[in-house]
Amino acid sequence: MKKLGRRMAAATATVSLFVGAGIALAPSASAVDNSLCNLRNDRDHTAKITGNNVNLRKTKGTYKSPILRVLQKNAKVTVYCTGFVVADQDFQVWYYVKHNATGIRGWVLSNYVS
Repeated sequence: MKKLGRRMAAATATVSLFVGAGIALAPSASAVDNSLCNLRNDRDHTAKITGNNVNLRKTKGTYKSPILRVLQKNAKVTVYCTGFVVADQDFQVWYYVKHNATGIRGWVLSNYVS
């Protein structure tokens, strides 16, 4: 009985150590490594869309980037990081986000996120 108890304790300790190390070393779900995130990492915080019919785009920019989904006011998104583009001498700040309801990831103009 003592052998079984010691084996279970050793197995539990091994699993705990393994799982704990896996959690500590696992990368965040964020887009930190997204090369288009050129301003900062926003540490995966939840935000809301502030306008109606806001485009979630494949890349930053409003003209040539395909629209992945149209988001409505109060839609919840997870903000991963911030990027910018200069379009027609206008500096635009964009957020790389995940639409929480669908899991679709893309870029939203920062003016429409709070």
